[in-house]
Amino acid sequence: MSATGLARLAIFARVPVHCRVKTRLAKAVGADSALRIYEALLASTLRRLGVGSESVAPEIWVDGDLDAFARWQRQSGVAGVEDLRIPLVAQGRGDLGQRMSRAFDHGVRILVGTDIPEMAASYVEGALAALGVADVVLGPTEDGGYCLIGMNSSQPGLFEGIPWGTADVLRSTLDAATGLRVELLDTMWDVDEADDLARWRAAQARGDPNAP
Repeated sequence: MSATGLARLAIFARVPVHCRVKTRLAKAVGADSALRIYEALLASTLRRLGVGSESVAPEIWVDGDLDAFARWQRQSGVAGVEDLRIPLVAQGRGDLGQRMSRAFDHGVRILVGTDIPEMAASYVEGALAALGVADVVLGPTEDGGYCLIGMNSSQPGLFEGIPWGTADVLRSTLDAATGLRVELLDTMWDVDEADDLARWRAAQARGDPNAP
């Protein structure tokens, strides 16, 4: 729990740096465009989830230098982002699984990424509600991964031996969760490939409130 007694929400993010973000997408659109897209997705996520609620206290867990991330946030020029006062926490070293496991070791209840245009605060609230009856909650993505994971107590085994970045992430995680009560949320889609980008831009054209 946070100092306020609320469930801690970790928003996993990278410092926006050229050639270090959205590398798969960069193969199709170039590194400059990939960086701008990542910044837009990050800003959108922070606007939607970074304000907190009566149930969760958000934190930004940063892969990279905390001061560099704070500078980006102050200089982003994005309304609703530059003035956010959200604690910044270093993810630390290790692969993705080790870094996520570390967050739960330190008391986080729910962890999310930054590239899901349709993830609203209500999705996180639903995950927290599901933890009232489940040990673990997962938000599946269409590509075979997951965009949200929550748990009532640290379960390091859920992050060991997982083939990160493949279509088998969710399946492998469910296999590792044998013996635990697992609740699955609605399936989401993320922006990793050119087709995903086209889908996102279509949502923007329709005036989707979750499309920055």
